[in-house]
Amino acid sequence: MILGEEFFDRPSPEVARDLIGKILWRAGVGGGRLSEVEAYLPEGDAASHAARGQTPRNRPMFSGPGHIYVFLNYGVHNLLNIVCDEEGVGSAVLIRSYEPLEYDSGKHSGACGPGRVGRTLGVSKDMSGARLGEDWGFYVLDDGCAPVVDACTRIGLSDGQELPLRYCLAGSTWVTKSPRRNGGKDR
Repeated sequence: MILGEEFFDRPSPEVARDLIGKILWRAGVGGGRLSEVEAYLPEGDAASHAARGQTPRNRPMFSGPGHIYVFLNYGVHNLLNIVCDEEGVGSAVLIRSYEPLEYDSGKHSGACGPGRVGRTLGVSKDMSGARLGEDWGFYVLDDGCAPVVDACTRIGLSDGQELPLRYCLAGSTWVTKSPRRNGGKDR
């Protein structure tokens, strides 16, 4: 089943937790089972691009549930985020890693790390503001997988690293760094 706007119309930590085990797919390119994501809050999160309000750069982050927000990291990597919550809120989930699927026919072998996700799926700044399922062929699918999810602190940040807003597929080798558990298993 393709997940629609209603799935993403919730706070980013809820969406992030529930994205683990879902399938991220780009038509004509491939994808895999989401194994690592990070939630970014609209308030009280110094690492969030929404922390200082809406700007021309982060405008897509405020565009409403099910939109894509892409930003250039270190001037090199286009990072894929899915916008959550209602329009005007500024909440998103960063896609960090996914496991390859058996039926991916070998087009690629998964992507571990947000820069690799962007590169492997051909993410570009032009996609920022588009809706999932429209224009660029990105979909999130629910095939009924109900995995165990680890909640842990975020990594690679100078601010907001202490927040337990990174979610990982328990036992997966397709995570950028082993989870430092903050409260143990999430489910």
